[in-house]
Amino acid sequence: MGLYEDLRQFSEQVKKRQGFIKGEESTKQALVLPFLQILGFDIYDPTEIRPEYVADFAKKKSNGQFEKIDYALYVKGELGIFVECKSIEAKPQDHDGQLARYFNSTQSVRVGILTNGLTYRFFTDLRAPNMMDESPFFEFNVLSFTERDADALRPFTRDGFNAATVQRYAEEVISMEKITTLVDELLRNPSEDFIRFILGTLNLVSGRITERVIERFSPIVKKSVQSALLGMMTKSIQQEIAPQEPAIVEHAPPAASNPPAEAPSAKDPNATRESAVVTTEEELEIFRIVSRLCDESATKVPIKYKDTATYFGINIGVVTRWFLRVFVNGPRKSVVTRLPVEQAAMLAPGFQVEGTPESMGKSRIFFNSASDFERLRAMVIVSYEEEIKRRDAGVPEDAGAESAA
Repeated sequence: MGLYEDLRQFSEQVKKRQGFIKGEESTKQALVLPFLQILGFDIYDPTEIRPEYVADFAKKKSNGQFEKIDYALYVKGELGIFVECKSIEAKPQDHDGQLARYFNSTQSVRVGILTNGLTYRFFTDLRAPNMMDESPFFEFNVLSFTERDADALRPFTRDGFNAATVQRYAEEVISMEKITTLVDELLRNPSEDFIRFILGTLNLVSGRITERVIERFSPIVKKSVQSALLGMMTKSIQQEIAPQEPAIVEHAPPAASNPPAEAPSAKDPNATRESAVVTTEEELEIFRIVSRLCDESATKVPIKYKDTATYFGINIGVVTRWFLRVFVNGPRKSVVTRLPVEQAAMLAPGFQVEGTPESMGKSRIFFNSASDFERLRAMVIVSYEEEIKRRDAGVPEDAGAESAA
């Protein structure tokens, strides 16, 4: 099984056993050690896990014994992670200071974990070298987690641990938290700078954006933001209550698996062009990513692809019902959509967006690699859903779908 499946199975066991677990030793044996085992550590190998670890920081307590960290984890022979355990009844956050004392006194340790067997708090020294941050950069709850949470644990597995990677991950998490807080505040109470950005991006006013203009558009921006958030919430709820069967993704077989093409016939002028079409692995990877993103939508409509000599089209079952046209063979890679330029620009922040001739679509977004489509998630889903709306509203199909370049 994979990490996520192992954790889910362990979670079910914990739910059944937690009522019988009392005290710190019981917590270690029944909860913490099995968890470390799932992360790939050999709990019986003292070269990987050293219990009751005494390090340079060790001080004698009133009873004459040295302070000890519960577990020191070694990766490839090097000390990398401290794990401090508390009983299942304890609140881990009440003991951050104790872990910090251990962490700060051992320069080789880059990750500290504080746990009560149910909640795992992950710390590092992002703000100052060898000084544990006041707040954890990641928390994992054994009783309640998502597949994404499980994936976030991979950098802390025996085979996946790397101090530099952990640092970058922690920096990303903390930065995202700060940015999310700022965006949340901007969406709830749009600032003057935010309103100026909206007005400037959409060219809604001519001339200078004065205080009077800001005052006039402030309630409009706020209502628009609330409407967008409501729409996002509605879609999220629809996804939760929608049937969980994955959408059936239909597509033509990759060109490599097709039998050799016959010689073009004089009666078939299109045969030469069709035989020149080669579906690349990059195009197939883009289709796989788009398929997965579209499956997140509540509107479960199968998608297909149609490769041509000039572009790779993705549609909702009929080639004339396309919603993305991908160009990867030219000097710059791009994807064309039916979305207006202004809307595409808002859905693809950080990407260059320009208009296209009406015969091709409405907007073109430039990208560098297939992985960029992960960042274009909002644009992909909106394009997909808008084409479904066009079909359901009876908007005529695009008769020039296969001939446009």
